[in-house]
Amino acid sequence: MQDFVSLASTGNFSRSAEDRHVSQSAFSRRIQSLEAWLGAELVDRGTHPVSLTEPGMRFLGTARYMIQLANSIQEDFQDGESTVAETIAFTSSTNLATSFLPAWVADLSGDFGRFRTTVQTDISGVHKHFEILRSKQSDFLLHYGQGVDVLAMDARRYEHLVVGRDTLVPVCHASLRTDDEYLFPTRSSEPLNYLSPWRNSSIASAIATKITESRSFTRLNTVLESSILGCTKGFVVAAAGFAWLPRSIVVAELECGELVRAADAGFDIPLSIQLHRYSASPSPIAGRFWQFVSERYADLQQ
Repeated sequence: MQDFVSLASTGNFSRSAEDRHVSQSAFSRRIQSLEAWLGAELVDRGTHPVSLTEPGMRFLGTARYMIQLANSIQEDFQDGESTVAETIAFTSSTNLATSFLPAWVADLSGDFGRFRTTVQTDISGVHKHFEILRSKQSDFLLHYGQGVDVLAMDARRYEHLVVGRDTLVPVCHASLRTDDEYLFPTRSSEPLNYLSPWRNSSIASAIATKITESRSFTRLNTVLESSILGCTKGFVVAAAGFAWLPRSIVVAELECGELVRAADAGFDIPLSIQLHRYSASPSPIAGRFWQFVSERYADLQQ
């Protein structure tokens, strides 16, 4: 697997063989052995530099993860640990991975016990997150509950638990509001600068539904579209427009008055933070973790 990751990086058998301190013929045989073991061709040898096939692209992330896991296990034994921490793998949006997951895992691990955490975030689209669950590259998906219609594909296999709640609040910089009037909606013919979440995200869908239900005819001029809520918040603080953001990431700015409501509370959107799993053959620690979380957050499942 280290050979394969090297080849993916260099695109050159000769250079990777040199990096791995073996002859080129031995290196080629090892790549062929890996392909035979997987039952798939991983590299396209007819291109220069060598490129990965579609199965090769899919396997690259798994290979890197398995190398990292093997190295971590080795470090645990070399450090004299009597036991090796089992791993729980999460896939998540960047937003929840930075704003929610660290404190949540730290809180749970105190009662659940020692485990290692891996987190994947650089994935485009919620459907891809669920594909990763189904292919067992990850144990759990942490995701905002709104708009997850992908579950309809195999509702009997996918399960979810609510592990937290938040609220999308329409906010803007204090300098953009005059007197006590809200920024949105407006009867003005001039469009409002709007900072939008990524168009295919569950949050974007929830906001679009709320605007449609309000029957507001306010014209919006989308000046930003971002999949990272921290980026959107930065533009709000810079007075570039207004946006719906989770209260949890703007509470300090609202309390100090730097940011203010852009619309009244009727435009707030409840958010549930959900933990998803694909129920087929969970790992033992993932099964124990699921049971622990379901008991810890039983009151949120109503």
